Order: sequence, then C-alpha cells, then structure tokens
Amino acid sequence: MNLRDIIAKGGSIAALFCLLAGHCAQAEDSLPEQLIATARSARLAETIEWQSLLHSQNGEPLVTDPDFLLSGQPFSAARELDATLRLLYGGAQDAVCRFPARYWWLRKTLDAPELPLDQCQEAADFRARAPMDRISLVFASENQALPASMLGHAFLKISGARPDGSPLEHAISFYTDADTWNLPKLLVDSLLIGKTGYFALSPYREQLRRYVDQEQRSVWEYDLSFDAWQRELIRLHLLELKRARLTYFFQKYNCATVIHFIMGLSGKPLPAKRWLAPMELVREASDAGLVQASRMIAPSRWLVRTLDETLPADRRRENQRALAEGEVPAGLAQPPSPEGFLQLEHAQALNQHLYLEQKLARERWLSNAARLEALERERYPGMSLDMSKGFGPMSTPPSSQASLSWLRRDGEDNLEISLVPASHRLDDDNRGYNQENELQILAPTFRMPLRGGSPRLRQFVLYGMQTLLPRDPIAGGLAGRLNIAYQQQLDQNLQERSVAQINGALGLARRVQRDADFYALAGGGLATAGRQGYAFGELEGGVMVRELWDMKTWLSVSRHFNQADSGSAFSRVSLRQIRYLNRNQSVSASWKQEQSGALVRREWQLGYKQLF
Repeated sequence: MNLRDIIAKGGSIAALFCLLAGHCAQAEDSLPEQLIATARSARLAETIEWQSLLHSQNGEPLVTDPDFLLSGQPFSAARELDATLRLLYGGAQDAVCRFPARYWWLRKTLDAPELPLDQCQEAADFRARAPMDRISLVFASENQALPASMLGHAFLKISGARPDGSPLEHAISFYTDADTWNLPKLLVDSLLIGKTGYFALSPYREQLRRYVDQEQRSVWEYDLSFDAWQRELIRLHLLELKRARLTYFFQKYNCATVIHFIMGLSGKPLPAKRWLAPMELVREASDAGLVQASRMIAPSRWLVRTLDETLPADRRRENQRALAEGEVPAGLAQPPSPEGFLQLEHAQALNQHLYLEQKLARERWLSNAARLEALERERYPGMSLDMSKGFGPMSTPPSSQASLSWLRRDGEDNLEISLVPASHRLDDDNRGYNQENELQILAPTFRMPLRGGSPRLRQFVLYGMQTLLPRDPIAGGLAGRLNIAYQQQLDQNLQERSVAQINGALGLARRVQRDADFYALAGGGLATAGRQGYAFGELEGGVMVRELWDMKTWLSVSRHFNQADSGSAFSRVSLRQIRYLNRNQSVSASWKQEQSGALVRREWQLGYKQLF
C-alpha cells in the first residue's frame, strides 16, 4: 500500500504515524497476502472470469507458456491467482504492463490499490490504433474446395472511431498455418503435435474481401453486448495473449476456443465443451444472451445461385444480357414491385460475380454498379434483402454425433456404433447449408456380432468430404467427394476386405425442385491391403428428396470396379429413409443390395443418431 492509499483510507494522521513508526514497508509487504486472503474468501479463482483469463478448462490450462503461467506445475487456478497478486503488488516494476487484464479485473473485483496502467505504452498504442467501441463475433463459413477452411472460421471484429470521428474497423484472428493440401500431415500436426498459433490485427475490410469475394464464403456478424469496462478488459487480455506463446490444436485450442474464453470475460456462464467448433460459438453467444444484432454478408455466387431459384428464367437472361452490354435491364424500368426488387438484387449480385470471374471489364462493372445503386435508392429506398433465414450457424445441427444401429447382413445380426467428432454427414439435416454436403474428420465405426464374436473396427475416416452442390446455369458448380480412410471393400465373392484407401470423384448435381436433388459422380482411387497397391473405380447416381414432417429419402445406384483388387465389378442399390425427431436426434431405416453376376447380398439397418 502506498502513501496515497493510506491517506485516502486512514487520513493524514494514520499516514504520519506509519512513517514515524517505520511500518510502511511492512504494510506494503503484507498487502499481497491481505489481497490473497480476500480473494480466497471470495473464491475468486473459481469464477468464470478468472478461468477465462487463464484459458483454463476442467482444471487444465490450455496455454502452457511459462511466461503466461506464473505458478508452474502442477497447475491450479487458485495458485495462479496467488502468484498474480504477489507479482502485481509485490513491487515488480513491469508487472502491470505484463498482465494488464488480470490487474484490471482484480483491481475492480478486490477494490485493490491502483497501479500505473497508464504508463504501459503498448496498451496506449493499441487503444489509439484500434478503438473498441463495439465488438462483434464473425463467422466465415467453410469452403469445401479449401481443406484449410473446414468447419469455418471465427474471429472478432472491433469497431470504433478515429479522433476526427471517421469509422475504423479491425479484425482480430487466432489461426495457424494450414495452407496445405497434405491433409494427413496437417491433421497429425494439429491433433497430436500442435502447431504455432498466431494473433493478427488487420483491417476488417481486407478480411471481408478475402472471405466473401476471393473465397466465396458467407460471413455472419453478431454484435456482442459488452459494456465499456468489459471491452477494456478484453483489449488488455488480447495484449496478454499477443505476448504468450500459443500452441494451436484442432480439437482443443483453436479459433473457437480462444473466442470462447474471451466471451467468458462477460461473466456469463458458457458450456465447457472439450471440443468446440467455430459454428457453435454463435449458438453459445446467443444462449448466453450476448447477441444484440446479426447480419449476413453473402458472396455473389451464392446470391446468384439462391436468387436463380426464385426469379423467372426470362428475367435472369435479361439481367445477363443487359449487364454484358452495359444497359439497365428492361424489367427494372417497370413500376416498383416485389419481383422487380428481386431482379434488381439479382442484377447487383450477378454484376459482382461476372466481374470476379473476369467476365466483365472493370469499367463496365463500375458503371453497372453505379446505375443499379441509383435505381435502388430511387425505387426501393429502405428495402433490403434478408437471405439468412433458415441458413447459417443458428440453423445447422450440432457438429458432433454418435449413432447406434441394428444391422442384418447375410442372416447375421450386428450392432454398429459410429462416431463423428466433426462434423456432419449427407444423411443429416443439411438445409441450414443450402446444399447437401458432408464433412467427417477422425470418424470411427465399430461392428459387433450379436450372436457371439468380438467387436471390430470396420471403418475409420481420417478425412471425408462430399458436396452435392447443384449446378447453376450462371454460377456453375460441381459435385464431388474426397475420402481418406481405412474401410471395407468387396471382393469377387462380395466378402468384405479391410483396406487403406484414398479416393475421389467429380460430377454434377441438379436441383429439379426446391426439395429434390439429382446427382451423378464418376471417380476412383488407390488402395492397399498390404504391400501391394492397386487402383479402383466407381460410378454413382442418385436422388435426395427433402420431405414433409422433417424427413429425407436418399436413393443411390452405383457400379464399382476392382474393389479389393478383385479384377471384378459389382452393382449396389441403396435406399435410406431418415426422420429428424428434433435438432439433436434422428432415426433411420435403410436397405442395400449388392450384386455380382448371380451372387446377391442384402442388408437391412435401423438406426438412432444423437447429435451434440
């Protein structure tokens, strides 16, 4: 305790007595222990805010840098609180600048003496460079053509004003170097070894252009309700994280984990999931009451594709011709109407899409954009197009699942258990993605005979991706899949053989009705069951129908060549019916038949799935 605090708390007589008696140094020395005693009695180490400041979950620190943790091993949030108070109030000169967020929180929570935070130049520079009057959670959807984007990405947007009043926006991201097509190495490094984590502060508009224009990923912004004191706490905490050596782990310390702890500084209770996907942050923030407002920023290709489903074909062609010639579409010269507004929005999205695809010169793109914006101001003032209903993070199911099935094949009954830690399958409710797609990472399937026998690993998907993106006459689009797995292939006798394989396919999908997709794929791959490898091929066609009462029917017909290095071919027909009971549960029934010449094998299956 310094002289100013003694005077404030006890008056000048107490201060004089302290100085004359020589007890000031003793009082100063005892201050950390007094604060520690107060913190222990208030059980501050157990609070959400303190656990969030330490990035601690279930008693485990997810940041292990010794410069970030003061108390060493074994870790304890209580011991770390004691060590922090001793450092801050034990006379260390740079303590408050080293841990400004911990000080900011402890100063208010314990009514502790003030320390010279205003002398920390880094904090002052950050405050001047990136004003933080508002904080938003931003989610960028995945792009299945980019392996590094799997499961999407979450980051923060901070907004404020310069001294002259002009707006300023920045993005704050936590990420690792994942720009590679070597998926096995990427998964091993990010799951087992750990990769170097980075913090980046960059202009928000640059990030928005990258995700929306260059990578054609939808972006959702969610304004979060932090007060001014909490925003300063977050700012100071970001400085602490910037100085720490952070290790990125896909399954336990990723962009979503970091933002989860930042949102925990609000003091709102948040679920402590062992693995957290970026998309789940949005539901977490909403359930905690942190979301004030939201908006979707859609890429031009997605907008064109979506509006093509509702706009008549003649108006779509009219937009395409007029933009190419630098004219205003004739339909937009008619009196304002709902269909006219949709055509205008389609024209604006198409103009952007054609420019990004280098099918319009920059001058033509700019002149088209100016005319269309003028039309919107004149004919449809105050109107906006909300395309987010039914799509996005709030509309998709949870991103982990487990299923239990009874299966009969060749007269034998089996129990099958499948786990998908991340993320979803084609037979899930994918309406929130606006297309049928699948992403599986580290997904095992076990099968156990019900009449005796041991369970065995039937399949392990290291990485599996599939998309049935409907082809659009303007925006295009391909269907495809990529799979790296240990799984079963069928030999010439339709008996299962375990192999390690990598395979892929490309094709087309068409949305003939709003709730019906047809698709066709052709592809193949490489596999090995030992020392010798071989190639195999496959053809597949099918239809998916999304029905009333939250049901889906999936029919597929396929032809397979040289599976299990058999030199033979067989056909497969599969029919699957799924009923979604609610957001987290579904039941299914399926039938499958495989035929090679006169040899036929059939399989029936009943299953239950739980998402979490």
